[in-house]
Amino acid sequence: MDSEQDRQPRTLLVVDDSPENITILKGVLSDQYRIRPAIHGRAALKAVLVDPMPDLILLDVMMPEMDGHEVCRQLKADPRTRDIPVIFITGLSDDADELLGLELGAVDYITKPIRPAIVRARVQTQLALRAAHHMIESQNFVLQEEREMIETIVLRMRAADHFAAQYVRQLYHPVEQTAGDLLLSAFAPDGRQLVMLGDFTGHGLPAAIGGPMVAYIFQSMIARGESGVAVFQEINNQLYARLPVGTFLAAVMVEVGAARQRANILNAAMPECLVIRQGAPTRRVVSRFAPLGVIPMPTMPLLEPALPLQPDEKVYLYSDGIIEAISKQEEPFGIERLERVLREQIATGAPVELILTELYRHCESEQFFDDVALIEIGV
Repeated sequence: MDSEQDRQPRTLLVVDDSPENITILKGVLSDQYRIRPAIHGRAALKAVLVDPMPDLILLDVMMPEMDGHEVCRQLKADPRTRDIPVIFITGLSDDADELLGLELGAVDYITKPIRPAIVRARVQTQLALRAAHHMIESQNFVLQEEREMIETIVLRMRAADHFAAQYVRQLYHPVEQTAGDLLLSAFAPDGRQLVMLGDFTGHGLPAAIGGPMVAYIFQSMIARGESGVAVFQEINNQLYARLPVGTFLAAVMVEVGAARQRANILNAAMPECLVIRQGAPTRRVVSRFAPLGVIPMPTMPLLEPALPLQPDEKVYLYSDGIIEAISKQEEPFGIERLERVLREQIATGAPVELILTELYRHCESEQFFDDVALIEIGV
């Protein structure tokens, strides 16, 4: 329902050094609008600040002392008045004059002699555009408030997730607060540790909202002693049933046995897992599954035999935000460079944040286009 203010007639500021022209415009427009006259530029700059401020300004170009162009410059330089639409009214018909007026911020240009129907139509159009702009701004404000509320809820839900940090080190550098990457770790009652790194398509709320659901499935099923294959399968089927088409989760899960001598690795469209041991070639576990949530999986085969683990080996899961980070020369960071950095980090006992340092050096920036996430699992 319209407010009392919306039902009031709009206020137009008419600026012209000729009282006759003001009278003509008043006769054309006063039946629909409240007219506030100003007979020179300085008077206009004062009259525009009188409450209620005008909804539109009809501004003559040729005036003594301060012409319409200078009045427009000052109006657009003042935060209080810069958004009020200005229509120039002038006897000049040169294209350069019209172009100058538009470059100064005017929304339209009406030439003299005044044609009543044209003036009414131009004024009505600009007021309708301004009303639509205000409505969009208001709706965007509401949407932004709602987004911030949802982000707060999602972040609190994520903060409530328990991450079992034993044997695990993690690095997480998100592009935005509600990023699409998931880092999860939990122990089953029989001592198995399950670690998962996931990367939702895109960023923002659609990706972030799926995270708490995946975390709940992961943690609740592991607490009941379910296998990694069963957890992976359930996450896939729930995402397939609940997420819109085009939203899915690339994920990799490592299930380390209680004795920490073997591991099952399930890779669904994530980069190769790296199993690194000093003095030995790197073992890589490539993706064997489609991203989770794309197709239903009534049964999910393990596909890979259990991977034997040596006491001094480390398993690395990482997002493509690391290997696809681009330098100014458009060279990706790449998996080979990542492996070299990881071996250096293992040899020196450096923290996993060494990778961020190397990424900053490679990109010559601390800003990345994608989330950077890595999990190191010690044996």
